Amino acid sequence: MTKARILAEARRVFARRGYAEASLREIAEAVGIKTPSLYAHFPSKEALYQAVYAEVIVDHTAFFDELVRTSTELEPLPRLRHLLGGIEAYYRDRSEFAEFSLRAAVAEYGPNGETLREIFLTSETNLAAAVRRAYDDGVSAGAFAPGDPEGFTALVFVIMEGLFLQLTHYSPDVYRARFEDAWRHLSAILSA
Repeated sequence: MTKARILAEARRVFARRGYAEASLREIAEAVGIKTPSLYAHFPSKEALYQAVYAEVIVDHTAFFDELVRTSTELEPLPRLRHLLGGIEAYYRDRSEFAEFSLRAAVAEYGPNGETLREIFLTSETNLAAAVRRAYDDGVSAGAFAPGDPEGFTALVFVIMEGLFLQLTHYSPDVYRARFEDAWRHLSAILSA
């Protein structure tokens, strides 16, 4: 229980203050333990940050893997919409994860940036394959104009990252209106 509590409190502190400004003392106080007790679970602040980052990525990956699983029977266009809609569905009830992820993506990767980038890139493998399958299925069915599947997959990831930023910066109403506008244009382009 203590390790899970440390991770939860560390996530809150890192999300609010960032890696550089967060202190182990503040995290320990939030947990209700002394700072040296943190070292029984994590050898350093870097290791704690990496563990929090990995925990967030594991949760994110599990959510999107389930989203992929539940969308496989959908037609290609609704399948893509379902996957893109996952951004709001995931972060709606995880505002702390959104704040942590935003800071990690935009402002910092902590001291082990390359390691954290590898964790992130590995985590998106199944989602990338699902986007590619939706595109290939759409082309095969004659629903999408043929083109570059790798480029399309990259485009969807860029859109997802943009949706994440929109979600963290705008009200739910503004976000949904922008999502619908973007979706209308993307679906029109795909169906052309």
